[in-house]
Amino acid sequence: MISRIGRFAGRTFKSRAAFSTKTIKVTYVNVDGDRVTVDADVGQTILEVARKHNIDIYGPCEGIGQDPNDYGEGPCCTECRCFLPLEYLDKVNPINEEEAELLTNMKDSTKNTRLSCQVMLSEECDGITVAIPEWDKESWWVDLK
Repeated sequence: MISRIGRFAGRTFKSRAAFSTKTIKVTYVNVDGDRVTVDADVGQTILEVARKHNIDIYGPCEGIGQDPNDYGEGPCCTECRCFLPLEYLDKVNPINEEEAELLTNMKDSTKNTRLSCQVMLSEECDGITVAIPEWDKESWWVDLK
């Protein structure tokens, strides 16, 4: 079952959609097929919505990465990876260079793989289903040696 009481329960996350009045429905599904549908504000990221509703998506960098003075802005990990339906790819914000580069190092990355911290929801995303993969942190990185 998708945990609605995850390791991030009780934490507050600042949403980019603080002033949005439009809500949409987003369904999260895990590898066991468990589903939960929640309300999301237009302009929020998939990760922000998950955190707001205590849906357990692992994402240690919270989409903000490391200290920008050390590593630059943007994501620095791929732990919050998710899979979007192909028909929704043109309804979310386009993938940026940093995200694309990170995803090239993933064994299971496909054209519908995105980082949930980087995907901003639009009104056109109403009804989207987000697939959350099973996590085995050590097995996902391509052997770059």
